[in-house]
Amino acid sequence: MTYTTELETKLYEAYDVGYQVFLQNWLINRQVALDLIAKYFQPRPPQVAVLSVGAGPGDFDVQVIRFLQQQLPKDFTLRYLAVEPNPLHRQRYEQKINTSEFSDVELKVYPINVQEFQTDEKFDIIHYTHCLYHMPNDEKQIIRQGLEMLKEDGFLVITLDTREAVMFETIFKYAALTGQGFADMLQMEQMQTIVEELGLLYELVNYPEYMDVHLCFEQASPGSKALLDFFCQADSGILTPQQREEILGLLASKVNQQDGRELVSLPSATMIIPKQIVNNPD
Repeated sequence: MTYTTELETKLYEAYDVGYQVFLQNWLINRQVALDLIAKYFQPRPPQVAVLSVGAGPGDFDVQVIRFLQQQLPKDFTLRYLAVEPNPLHRQRYEQKINTSEFSDVELKVYPINVQEFQTDEKFDIIHYTHCLYHMPNDEKQIIRQGLEMLKEDGFLVITLDTREAVMFETIFKYAALTGQGFADMLQMEQMQTIVEELGLLYELVNYPEYMDVHLCFEQASPGSKALLDFFCQADSGILTPQQREEILGLLASKVNQQDGRELVSLPSATMIIPKQIVNNPD
């Protein structure tokens, strides 16, 4: 059994608050990942099994389940597993999936990290959607683990921001100013290098996404702090007024005014890795 410490609980709570505000202002494109899943999906009766890693509050999983329900013949069953260590995300996730709409889907959520997940089950699809940022130095092992859990026609789906995403600049700026936070964070280009070092074949599609950051510039607003916290991936409350202005100035320099919104670029990419043997075990 996994126990959550008081510090971990506080971190999960802070992340959940920031992420909810982030989601409300994120101009996200899930269709690219769904189209790639459709391209590689080769279901075989009687069951399709999916594993969602770092499932978060479940917004993308709902779309994947609906998509698969439309794709599968009536005589197929759908089994959908998720791993998510954040208890607040799990609560939101379970509220989204425990509905009559998904009553015919076998659903289960594990309160653990994927590194702790063990099963003899094989999956058609394993997807890691904007979650591998939080598993530094474990990427190669996670990819090996995922490939071992795939059926013969299965595939991995990895979605990450690319290096052009403004968020990386704010995260690294925060670390430089405070000596805290993240001085490095996984980007899709780094993921490509990792996958190539493993000798694996893959398909990659890049696409634009945006974030409306107008809240960041509001004074004394809970939403303002929550969104800025998320852009720093840390507590923006410890910033001095001058440091805060530096980060806001960085964001302001990237803003594109559009239809009353203040948009910054957060381009993403989705990678498909079909089932294959790792050529380079090191």
